Amino acid sequence: MSESDAPIKIVVVGGSYAGITVIKQLLSSSKASQRPIQIILVDKRDARHHSLGAFRAVVDGEFGDRIWISYKKLFSPDSLHKVIQGQLKQVHLHHIVLASGEEVGFDYLVLCTGSSNPSPAKFNDINSSRQAIEITNQVRKDLEKHQNIVVIGGGACGVELAGEIKSAYGDQKTVSLIHASSKLVDYPGYGAKFKAHAHKHLESLGAHVYLNERVAIEGLTFEDSIQVAPRTVRLSTGKVIESDMQFLCAGNKVDTSYILTLKPETPVGGYNAETLIDPNTQTIKVKKTGQVDCPGLEHIFAVGDCSNIAKVATAAACSYTCPTVAKNIIAVANFGKGTTHGRKPALSNVQLPPAIMCLATGPTTGVVELPLLGTIGSNFISRAFKSKDFMIGRTMTEMNIA
Repeated sequence: MSESDAPIKIVVVGGSYAGITVIKQLLSSSKASQRPIQIILVDKRDARHHSLGAFRAVVDGEFGDRIWISYKKLFSPDSLHKVIQGQLKQVHLHHIVLASGEEVGFDYLVLCTGSSNPSPAKFNDINSSRQAIEITNQVRKDLEKHQNIVVIGGGACGVELAGEIKSAYGDQKTVSLIHASSKLVDYPGYGAKFKAHAHKHLESLGAHVYLNERVAIEGLTFEDSIQVAPRTVRLSTGKVIESDMQFLCAGNKVDTSYILTLKPETPVGGYNAETLIDPNTQTIKVKKTGQVDCPGLEHIFAVGDCSNIAKVATAAACSYTCPTVAKNIIAVANFGKGTTHGRKPALSNVQLPPAIMCLATGPTTGVVELPLLGTIGSNFISRAFKSKDFMIGRTMTEMNIA
């Protein structure tokens, strides 16, 4: 087989919302490719974690298994595409290195390695779906036995967890949410009414919300974010909260250290791989096209939580950013490596997502910001979009599971 007939090898690292959206668009756009393509998905886990439903799984055993979806049927068995389970350790110009030492070559690379949150939102160091399910099952059993729950962190994760517990147990459990900021879900670009409605909504469910409070609970850390222990929490106001189970829902970490081994074939000036990473967020700096922002690396893309494309990286944002990245890969592949006779491929800029967010706080309740529809907060809309089943059916269809 000549080089011109060989398939274009596209490696996608990360099989969550960004990675799968890129893959589905690549499969759709492959008809426009002048050569066949081979997609290789690399993910550290043995199944896709549908983290949108992580907090429902804490109160509803039915969701414990359902939010882990196998990769086995993502690609047709007679296709060139394949899935490799492995942890990314290094990125080089035309290959990546996994923790096992295995090297995977590529013509084009898409980094979708995501971010880490305290469990049960995500399971950062656990690569076995069975082990993660067992942990969630134990958390659910512990929650059933304890009455005074403290949740630290009032971002999306904290609001959803506090809401799910109150929706499931009502007056059987006291839930206190403690947040360092003056507003809940205080993300840039989201309106004050949405943040205020989230606060009001949680209180309507019976949760106690304490703002402008920074507390540290003995034994509760990012790595050990769920604790069953008697703990007394003292607030700056003098308020004392007694608890017997605590959750840490604050903090978001991005690890892109794997890119520090990357070097262009012909470095420009005093090249330093550290300049590829935003020092404040640890995200990979990309152009508006999704390409890594460095001459000579036009065949490497990054999208989702590990990139600096969106100010607030959400699953909803992937539906805006990832299809454009996939189409740009095909455009670059059709054109050749970067330039021909001084010309460049015509690429599209990634469309930045509007401030959309849907916080599910129970099967029939939630808080929504849909600025395109002018809607701020609605149980009905939340149920239709997310709260009822977290779009598990749609996600399984994406993974080709009936």
